[in-house]
Amino acid sequence: MAHNPITLDLLKALDAIDQRGSFAAAAQALHKVPSALSYTIQKVEQDLGLKLFDRSGHRAKLTAAGNVILVEGRLILRDIENLAFSAQQIAHGWEPVITLSIDTLFSSSGLFPLIQRFNQAHPFIKVNLLTGSLSGTWEPLLNRTADLVIASAQTDPKQEGFDNRTLGSVTMMFAVNRSHPLADHACVVTEAMIDAYPVIVVRDSSLLLTPMTLGWTRQTKVITVASMDEKIAAQKAGLGVGYLPQHRIEAELERGELIALKIDSNTFEAQVAWRKGATGPALQWLLNELTGADLGLDAAAC
Repeated sequence: MAHNPITLDLLKALDAIDQRGSFAAAAQALHKVPSALSYTIQKVEQDLGLKLFDRSGHRAKLTAAGNVILVEGRLILRDIENLAFSAQQIAHGWEPVITLSIDTLFSSSGLFPLIQRFNQAHPFIKVNLLTGSLSGTWEPLLNRTADLVIASAQTDPKQEGFDNRTLGSVTMMFAVNRSHPLADHACVVTEAMIDAYPVIVVRDSSLLLTPMTLGWTRQTKVITVASMDEKIAAQKAGLGVGYLPQHRIEAELERGELIALKIDSNTFEAQVAWRKGATGPALQWLLNELTGADLGLDAAAC
């Protein structure tokens, strides 16, 4: 089609006619004379070679084609309105995009309610959610492709130029599948007994920083996976053993699908970190709203 006769004026006219119930009332709402509104509709009908209104009755009614343009046109009008609002907000300092990097130690789905609230309040801002593991979770923050990171304090690269705060405590429990041979000796298990079985470890996703390994690292029988979700699944399947975050496996422990061995658990802090001086309004909103509860953790100590 060389010329598309569907304009914003047409979409506004169809919307007004549908809402007001008549051409006359719609023309008044749009500050037009009825004849001008009728001409706009008739010109588009001629150009498209179809009828937008059925005028055979006492009152003009939208045809099926006219209704399609109305429904889809309202989406366009809404987007145009949002675009103007977005431009105004960006002009007043709001970030157009906000990116979060979260360690697979935590379930990113826990952040969905927070992100939904953010999106409802600020629909003009795009949200990117990245996942990484160990040092790799921090890389996007260090290379400025992420605005904040949620990770273990144990993996903090301790570089200058960043602020952080504690979100809560993470307890890691040494757990095995209930059918695993070690499950029968949960209270008397020794390091030598553990060394007979593979340990499941999460691979560090870092490309630039020095990779690290946390957890049980005393032996060489290792199976490496890409995420904490895979590690939990592997240990539930009896593939190996290792430490798992208690807040992620509470249901499995309660159902007896996983058995915690009587090995010292280890506890560390979860933290959120961001670049100093880079807290725009969107990032500040997230920092104000984010709590350990979003990650399934107990509240951080005051």
